[in-house]
Amino acid sequence: MIMSGLTRRLAIAALACVTLAAPAMAQDASTEPDTAMELGWVEGQADAPVTVIEYFSPTCSHCKEFAEDILPIVEETYISTGKVRFIMREWVRNSVDRTILTQARCLPKKNGLSYLKDIFARQEEIFVAAQVGTLPGTLQIVGTPYGITDREKLDACYQDMDIRFDMLEVEKSAEKYDIHATPTFIVDGTVHPATKAMMTPEGFTAFLDAELAKAAPETN
Repeated sequence: MIMSGLTRRLAIAALACVTLAAPAMAQDASTEPDTAMELGWVEGQADAPVTVIEYFSPTCSHCKEFAEDILPIVEETYISTGKVRFIMREWVRNSVDRTILTQARCLPKKNGLSYLKDIFARQEEIFVAAQVGTLPGTLQIVGTPYGITDREKLDACYQDMDIRFDMLEVEKSAEKYDIHATPTFIVDGTVHPATKAMMTPEGFTAFLDAELAKAAPETN
């Protein structure tokens, strides 16, 4: 069954992400196999010159800021124009994250992404619900437009072993990149923990422009 709540200590800890501003780190493997790229919620064309993987947590306040203030601009300016392929992958920090993500993964990919955006919009409400033991009811309200209309369906998603195996594969991918903070971005095998400069629309678009410049073919 779904956990009915969090301790106050865990709920407070969920309000903040791990400290920003760690340096970028290159990994041994420069790219992932194509089959691994579908480990998440994908937006954009497969042949986009730059693919960005974001590791996020539903209870991360910085991830909420990115989803609401920056991602819409990225979707309009870079993803819809074929410049960037964007992949969201979870990094589970607590039981609330796990419960939310089993619901998101229960849905078709497009609906799952919309559900996660709705979760970010109600993040403060979810923190309160976790504290007072009403999280399942709150998630049912969020999930109702997507067909998660009652506690039975909520629990079925939570207990689905196929979903848990998918989440385990994502966890393995996070270990490969040594993820330890959210949000963290991966481009061409290089890890970019979010910095304060990146966490603004202007800063993140400058980051994408620099990555696109690296990916541009050289001309004589």
